[in-house]
Amino acid sequence: MIETVAMEGSTFASVPHKFEAGTPPIAQAIGLGAAVDYLTGIGMPAIHQHEQIITAYALDRLRDVEGITIIGPDSVVDRGGTISFTVDGVHPHDVGQVLDEQGVAVRVGHHCARPVCVRYGIPATTRASFFLYTTTAEINAMVDGIEKVKRFFG
Repeated sequence: MIETVAMEGSTFASVPHKFEAGTPPIAQAIGLGAAVDYLTGIGMPAIHQHEQIITAYALDRLRDVEGITIIGPDSVVDRGGTISFTVDGVHPHDVGQVLDEQGVAVRVGHHCARPVCVRYGIPATTRASFFLYTTTAEINAMVDGIEKVKRFFG
């Protein structure tokens, strides 16, 4: 952004260069490198295997909850580490609010897929996402929270 720097003063570069100042994101680049090293150390096949196991566990647990509709594939085949679902008679935003109060983090909304929601008459969904750090205890807490949602909204 600076054209010249001297003890007596500075001059700025012309537009648009004078607005392109800043320190490169060095800390972020170092953090990205550390994350890549961490994931490489674990191994992407091991991460994928854990994601498949935890997602299958979550699908099994959610299938046991009356009034839950799972959106998408009913198995880990052709499914990543997320599950979108609806709870009969309860808006997903209400589901998310009650789960949040239980310490369970989910996302609610259209998830960049509003045309699909409109096509199938779904106002929104609740989405749980799983990864390397997700445990069965957390899945159990989510299911317990959903049961609380159902009791609260009757």
